[in-house]
Amino acid sequence: MTDHPISLRTDRRLFIAACAALALFGLALGWLMRDIRFDDPFITYRFSLNLARGNGFVFNAGVADNALITTAPLYALLLALPAALGIDIPTASYWIGVIALAVAACALFALGLRKSKALVGFIAGALFIAFPLIWLTLGFETPLFIAVALLAFLAVDARRDASAGVLCGIAIGLRGDGFIVAALVTAFSFARAWEGEVTSWRQAASQLRAPLQIGLIALAVYAPLAIWLTLQFGSPLPTTLQTKSAQAASGLTGFYPNTSYPEGALILIRAYLEQTLLFVLVLLAIAFGIARVVMTSMRLARSHGLRWIAQTPFVLPVAWALSHFAGYTLIRVAPYVWYYAPMLAGLACLAALGIDEMAEIVARLAGPARKPFKSAYAISLAVVIALPLLFGVARIIDVLHGATPPEPSAIASKVLPETKVVIYEQVGKWLNANTPATATLGITELGVMGFHADRITHDFLGLTQPQFLASIRQGDFMRGLIREQPDYLALTNRNSLYDANPQEDEWFRQVYTPAHSFEDARFWGSPVTVWQRVTQPITPAVVLDAGAHDLGDGWQVTGIAASSRIVTPGMPLMLSIRLKAGDAKGNRELRVQPIVVQRGDGLPVRSRIIRTNQFRAGEEAWVDFPILPPADARKGAYDISVKWLDGNLEVIAGRVKVPLGVEADPMAEVIALSSGFGVERLDKVVSACAGAATPITILWRGGELTNDHGERINADLNAFIHIRDANGNTAAQHDAQPRNGAYPTSVWSINEVIPDEHKVNLPATLPAGAYDIVVGLYDPPSGARLPVADSPFRTTDGAVKIGRLNVKACR
Repeated sequence: MTDHPISLRTDRRLFIAACAALALFGLALGWLMRDIRFDDPFITYRFSLNLARGNGFVFNAGVADNALITTAPLYALLLALPAALGIDIPTASYWIGVIALAVAACALFALGLRKSKALVGFIAGALFIAFPLIWLTLGFETPLFIAVALLAFLAVDARRDASAGVLCGIAIGLRGDGFIVAALVTAFSFARAWEGEVTSWRQAASQLRAPLQIGLIALAVYAPLAIWLTLQFGSPLPTTLQTKSAQAASGLTGFYPNTSYPEGALILIRAYLEQTLLFVLVLLAIAFGIARVVMTSMRLARSHGLRWIAQTPFVLPVAWALSHFAGYTLIRVAPYVWYYAPMLAGLACLAALGIDEMAEIVARLAGPARKPFKSAYAISLAVVIALPLLFGVARIIDVLHGATPPEPSAIASKVLPETKVVIYEQVGKWLNANTPATATLGITELGVMGFHADRITHDFLGLTQPQFLASIRQGDFMRGLIREQPDYLALTNRNSLYDANPQEDEWFRQVYTPAHSFEDARFWGSPVTVWQRVTQPITPAVVLDAGAHDLGDGWQVTGIAASSRIVTPGMPLMLSIRLKAGDAKGNRELRVQPIVVQRGDGLPVRSRIIRTNQFRAGEEAWVDFPILPPADARKGAYDISVKWLDGNLEVIAGRVKVPLGVEADPMAEVIALSSGFGVERLDKVVSACAGAATPITILWRGGELTNDHGERINADLNAFIHIRDANGNTAAQHDAQPRNGAYPTSVWSINEVIPDEHKVNLPATLPAGAYDIVVGLYDPPSGARLPVADSPFRTTDGAVKIGRLNVKACR
């Protein structure tokens, strides 16, 4: 190949031959890795499949509140065409990616022809294809995105501004970070037109015409898609960025907990160095390439001013790599392997320039007689530097053909393909064949399982349900499961919900039962268990208390909710505490327990770690606490106790109950009070002795106090029992909370029977005879009695006569 810049018009055969060689190289590697599959692209595939079926551009067909969770809406639209033709979407996407990589390599070669050397361009294209990391993006929109971006760079470099604008618009549609590509192309066009100091409007217009044309065309191409997405989803921006940012804030990434984007890049470098130390040669070539670009830029800047940008070889791919890295670092998304792929084109260019620089150094050291062999030196160096890259490709092929990859905790695993796709596909197909078409499915990873299950699918990481993003940012991955409780769950054996595994909890096994299990020795999370819900969803929808209670250090409990006010022993009770954030104190353990109102034994304790540093000042969030009451749980009312294990304050608020379980006598005569309350009339005369403590049991019927809006009022009423003579005078009485406070009226249910024994001390001087037993309920702070409905038993002072007391003079 020639050692000088050439024109494509003067040597088409060279261009065709080089591109053919690069394409064959790419297709050969593509054939060897044709079984590679990844989970995330299947999210996009499901949009394509639903659109092809006529179900709309949605992830979950038939659901009203779909979110735009694919990062590649235009790519999803593209894949709908093969889907409509009956072509397997994953296969079509894979080969689109392979062809796109070949096109991208040819674009790099063409860029090399224009500003550097044919050999340098060819080496850049070949190294790009040889980078093993690029093959970990097959099936994604990433290869096509890279190809379109590089073609846009080539178009603007060739002064084909309209084509560059169209390609930039397509790039934005393929991925949101296509805006970086459009900005770079526009800036390049402006730098090329720069003529120093602007002296007239005509000169300014001349310099801005080309970049404005590119920008306007790009926006015009992207605008129809943006408008359509806005009309359908409210915004053209996928919710994925918010989700990944929330995941990163909680510590969840594609690598290790709390890994930043720059740290992820270092992890990738370490992984390739663990594969072979020869990878140092790749880093060395890139370092030499950086030095070449810096020196060339400085030299051209002195002679060409701002136009140096348009004269520097590979400036656009290199600038893209830098801009991409800076952008992803600034927005702090959770890093994943494929997020680094757009940088590979620039790195391949730097490596190619570095190889050329090293070849020149070798040629100078070898002496003038060896200078003609410089191209041979460059080719030899390129082959040597490609070896560690091809070794990485060979490791990928090895895994695809059955080798067991390292554990996910190992650095080496980060640059190898996923082995979960096979078992995920088995799970998805089983769900499709063995569950109702209307069933809902909950999984952690939406892609493969959701695609093959073809059911309404939700994840617990905030993609399909952005309403849980705040909980995810706070590190609460259980909230989506507890609040939704779908019909079926598919959970891995390890890290099923990352830092939580509900499969180990007793409450979970009361709600779900295992339906099927799948095993694959090559998948670290095996077995994958499908769980079927066997009860109605148990979610904390009943608000027990909405007051603000101090928890210490500026934190407050501002709400307590439960799945029910009525506790069924042996069945889960879901409690939820709304916290208002105060001081950041790191990880703190919050303890919740229902305790009996007399402060005796309670129901089981439940604790959760709260990552207080992940809360924003003053932010409120619900935190759920599943509790499984024992079968012999004590009957009565329970207060909810909330406290930090390392704190001094305890919040006591909100009540639930284990019902007394007293059966109502269908023959009993019930006297109505109001608000649903009532009291049974005594069917027998009570006998008593003057001067004795006489036990009288009142059988209340439960009611419910409400405000003017029909909302329940959690007020505790006192009961009174009067012994009255024929003139209505009270001879003896007893006032107390029903059942001595163990079962206050705030927990009573409509028509519930509440036996309430009162011991009335009768005066020793009380004359023998018949007396009325008069009862009622009243509010202790105000003394106001609960109104009584009109009846023959109603007294003039708003109480009811429930029976007779026969007093005798006893020894």
